[in-house]
Amino acid sequence: MAEEHSPEQTADLLRQNMVKYLPYLREAQKRMWITIGIFIIGGTLGFFGNQQILGFVMKRLNLVGINLVFTSPTQFIDLAFQTGFIIGALLAIPYLIYCVLSFVLPALRKKERSIILSLLPLSLALTVIGFAFGVWIQQFVITIYSQTTTSFNISNMWDVGRFFSQFVLMGLSMALVFQLPIVLSILLRLGVIKRSVLTSRRRIVYAAIIIFATILPPTDILSLTLIVLPLVFLFEGALLLNK
Repeated sequence: MAEEHSPEQTADLLRQNMVKYLPYLREAQKRMWITIGIFIIGGTLGFFGNQQILGFVMKRLNLVGINLVFTSPTQFIDLAFQTGFIIGALLAIPYLIYCVLSFVLPALRKKERSIILSLLPLSLALTVIGFAFGVWIQQFVITIYSQTTTSFNISNMWDVGRFFSQFVLMGLSMALVFQLPIVLSILLRLGVIKRSVLTSRRRIVYAAIIIFATILPPTDILSLTLIVLPLVFLFEGALLLNK
């Protein structure tokens, strides 16, 4: 039977645990406030510099035959807040990842820690490549469709807020999806999944990739094809990496 404690003993145990974990809680609180501070500073810069940021993005996208419009009198304020949120998040997330790793890594075994650290540079590279690829997909699809409609003498007037939201959403989605080789590599090296199981069930994996890709925006067949193909290559690349 479990040992029963008196109310006094229970209170003492709680105090001991509080004393034991208090430094960790204080450190977590400190890092939380730093993360919030970085987000606020980045968000403020993004809010007041939204015109310069969006102008820079539009020049890089180089979209022809597309007119972006505001659909409400206050939409420019909403767009400024969205820009601020994105910039704040982009600046705060790297520090947040560092905090999580510094908390988790000491608790891992040597093998687990070495696996994560060895894959970290590749993960960062795939994140950047995935985001850029997602933006390229969105740009490519929009260019194709806008040229098609222009040939019918139909003007392209799109909501500016929704337009930029689609680019960001697609970029973030692909940045996460491109972590597939990292996840598979960790599972394979830790022995959670055997390579022979994945290779013998390629058809099931490919079917799962197609189903997953249909969930991601946009949902047209051209975008679906452009998403599925790199996912298949990433899956095969993960198998080669862990051969």
